[in-house]
Amino acid sequence: MTGRDGRSAAAGPGSAESAPASGAGSPGSEAPRRAAFEAPSGAHDCVLDPHNRRLKLYGLRPEDAAGFDPAAVIAAAGGDPARYTKFTAYTRPGGDDAWRSAGWREEGTIRGYFADGADSVLRARYTDPERAADPRGDEHRRAVELARAKEPAAPRLPEGYTSAPAGPADAAEIGALMGSVFADYPSSLTPDHLARLITTGSSRFRWVRDASGTLVAVASAEIDRARRNAEMTDCATLPRERGRGLMVWILRALEEDLAREEGITDLYTLARADEVGMNCAFAKLGYAYTGRLVNNCRMPNGWESMNIWCRKAPAAGAS
Repeated sequence: MTGRDGRSAAAGPGSAESAPASGAGSPGSEAPRRAAFEAPSGAHDCVLDPHNRRLKLYGLRPEDAAGFDPAAVIAAAGGDPARYTKFTAYTRPGGDDAWRSAGWREEGTIRGYFADGADSVLRARYTDPERAADPRGDEHRRAVELARAKEPAAPRLPEGYTSAPAGPADAAEIGALMGSVFADYPSSLTPDHLARLITTGSSRFRWVRDASGTLVAVASAEIDRARRNAEMTDCATLPRERGRGLMVWILRALEEDLAREEGITDLYTLARADEVGMNCAFAKLGYAYTGRLVNNCRMPNGWESMNIWCRKAPAAGAS
């Protein structure tokens, strides 16, 4: 499974340095929301994510590292700074010494994140030392090495199974499947919210049904059209269907949909570091591991770290 990273909070046209514009956020007081803020380098955007107690910042530059106060941004946007224990800055490469000396640590890279093809370096600061700790780091590194050792896979569906893009009418089944798989999830799984994501085009979902027509697996791509990239997310398979290659099939089909119909050039995912199988699925599809976001999301087992995997989208028309 992969978890949404709160990008759906953003609204509006977006720019190369702003929060992604990917549609309406989930309902409720815990929904991520977008805000503007001022830093020494100028005006920028951020996303407040109270459910995951995290502030995401877009467009900061090395000259902002030392003189910038994330808590002030939260307070100005009407949030409670005491609730937020992790700050993540999506930055361009460079200025590493300035960031490190100001207490920001590099956690990973999303390749080709910006519209001009530049990578985004994800840098984090923590206010809670316990959340900053990574006691399972060695275990997670071993899982990544296991995934990297997997041979590339040629996806196939079992006989009688079908796969297709999801429409709004599938939203209730998608939400029910994901709700049955995950006791907690970092974004809303209500039918109305999922249908809105599909209808607005901010996300593209694909499903697999078994021979009886039962929905057994699903995944989505959260699209950032301004930057021509997409986050592969919302991956869920019924336990009885795992190990049959269904997720690899869905992901490859989604990749082809995105290249053909959306002109997407770069893909990435944030895969739960605890789930070896999900990391293996992305490795089999040619994704490269590019870092780990420590204690990034609230999941069924509490705080969970997320592995970043990236790849170029397949050429439009490639099979």
